[in-house]
Amino acid sequence: MKLRQLSLQNFRQFRDEVIEFARGETNNVTVIHGSNGSGKTTLLNAFTWLLYEDVDFDTRPDRLASEGAMAGANAGDEVTVSVTLEFTHDGAEYTATRTAVYEKQSSTDFDGTLEDVTLAVGYDDGSGPTKLNNPGNVLSQIIPERLSELFFFDGEDIDELAGIDNQDRIQEAIQNIMGLTILERATRHLETVAGRFESQVQESASEELRELIDEKQSIKSDIEQLERKKEDKDRAIDRIRTEISDIKQKLSRLDESAQLQEKRSEYREQKEKLEADVEEINSQIKDTVTEHGFIPLAMPLIRDTADEIDQLREDGVIPSELSDDFLDSLLEAEQCICGRDLEPETAPYSQVSSLRGEVASDGVEQGAMRIVGHLRQFSDGHAAFFDEVDALIERRQGKHEEIDELVELIDEISTELQDLEGTTPDGESISDLETERERKEEEKDQLIADKGGIDEKISTREEEIEQLEDDISDQRDEREETRLAQRRQQAAEQVQTELTSTFETLKDRVRSWSNQEVNQTFGAIASKDLEAEITDDFELKIWQSVRNDRVEVDKSTGERQIASLAFVGSLVKIARRRYEDDSNTEYFTGGIYPLVMDSPFGALDKDHRREVSRILPELATQVMVFATDSQWEGPVEEEMRDIAGKQYWLDFDEGDGEDRSPQTQIKAEQTATAGN
Repeated sequence: MKLRQLSLQNFRQFRDEVIEFARGETNNVTVIHGSNGSGKTTLLNAFTWLLYEDVDFDTRPDRLASEGAMAGANAGDEVTVSVTLEFTHDGAEYTATRTAVYEKQSSTDFDGTLEDVTLAVGYDDGSGPTKLNNPGNVLSQIIPERLSELFFFDGEDIDELAGIDNQDRIQEAIQNIMGLTILERATRHLETVAGRFESQVQESASEELRELIDEKQSIKSDIEQLERKKEDKDRAIDRIRTEISDIKQKLSRLDESAQLQEKRSEYREQKEKLEADVEEINSQIKDTVTEHGFIPLAMPLIRDTADEIDQLREDGVIPSELSDDFLDSLLEAEQCICGRDLEPETAPYSQVSSLRGEVASDGVEQGAMRIVGHLRQFSDGHAAFFDEVDALIERRQGKHEEIDELVELIDEISTELQDLEGTTPDGESISDLETERERKEEEKDQLIADKGGIDEKISTREEEIEQLEDDISDQRDEREETRLAQRRQQAAEQVQTELTSTFETLKDRVRSWSNQEVNQTFGAIASKDLEAEITDDFELKIWQSVRNDRVEVDKSTGERQIASLAFVGSLVKIARRRYEDDSNTEYFTGGIYPLVMDSPFGALDKDHRREVSRILPELATQVMVFATDSQWEGPVEEEMRDIAGKQYWLDFDEGDGEDRSPQTQIKAEQTATAGN
């Protein structure tokens, strides 16, 4: 999808305005300059209203009709609101227009009553204009609504993508842009189908089978309730972590507490590093016990076996040579000492018989001595095992002692902060902030513990379901309709399992691609010692290099915004590459999408504004940026003035006075009032 032109008629403060978009290979950025309140957010909403009939205005969201048009109309007159977008897609020219008709009810009515909304989409692939009969479906296929927040977003809100524990939005964005949602929906649908077949089984099943199914469904209901409770805990944890982060930010900005807050952050980083070391030592202890832990348990038996073999050798029971009498006894018994049959005229019989009359150069006694030697080597392994485990336990104890010392230092800092008398600009005292932080930390720990308990209950109930499914599968019902429903249920469950596995594999593959792109894009913008990562758990994290180690850093608003922009840009790049790739893909093909961003520079300092400006054209094949004059001045203008293919200024008139209403004109040249 490549944008060509946007036209607005009576849409909020825009009476009759047009924007043509930059479409060059290098000059692919369209810049819209405007002060706060001049209409930048309205333009962003014009896209979503046209495509999805959806708007997100902070004030009077239901008022779409121009106040000026409504003021000039008489009671009973109709005012037409429309947004038209011209674009190209897959080699065809499209024109999409959404129109709303409002009727003015009285002389003081400036909102009007909505009478009708229509959507029309026409396209021309070179064979002549054609009007489509299903315009909504066409637009949904070109740029689905589930992708709208990725391509049409307010830059001041996008940093939420990199917010604390926002895995769900990251996962959703990845599967949405790559078309993986269809697989997720298919698995959910198959689960419903399997449940329907199970209900059919239940209707015609024997009493015993019916009771098993009833019990299984009851447990599934319990699990669903537990999952809802777990989601509630997750939301509460996310909320309280955000609140804790906000308190930390406030403390770090106050001169009285900044140094203490910095020291505490340093101590916490050291503590987290030590805790990771403890986990590694625990893993080493586990591996050592797994590999050699049998030695202490087997030592008594090993010693007894070695002593017994040695005694047999000394008593002559184990001969030093293989005598003919011993070999004759084996041949007569027709059985070798290894247990193999020795039947006459067979190869094994001939091999043993051929030893008669010879003296083995390495007799049984020597073999027994070697066995005794090997067995007694376990004694050395026994000592080495305990030495290794003792050393690991001693190292772990040392780490625990260091952790305890850091915990004391952290507690001391908390006490010092509570004794400080400084206040924030909002009048909050340092003491109260620290007390509140501690309370929230305790609340967070309790929530995490509660969530762990719920996870344990879910795991137990899932094991019970697995056992019930085995019991249900073992039931044999003679009724044909029951057997048929069971086979259908099992088929649906098997396909669901296969699709779920495929979905998870593809999602993780795209996560890996996104991680590479995010880190590369973020690295081009952020400080050199910072890197971004999409973890295996779909968290968007920022790491800092500290003494040859990686430490997760608390993301400032600016860093979150950069990480979020890098993430969105990486998804757009991946989608474009998949679309342009000649190889066939089984589940997703990607696509070419524009980026329309309102105030992407708002929370950034000058250096980061410069880097974001430099990288913006690379995020998508076509970029549209809204910026205030203060955001544009300086590094943004220096980087973008030569790459901006189109620039427009929003000339906003508040409409003070009689017979005048608020109105914004879109001008291709900067005027004296623009930005004021």
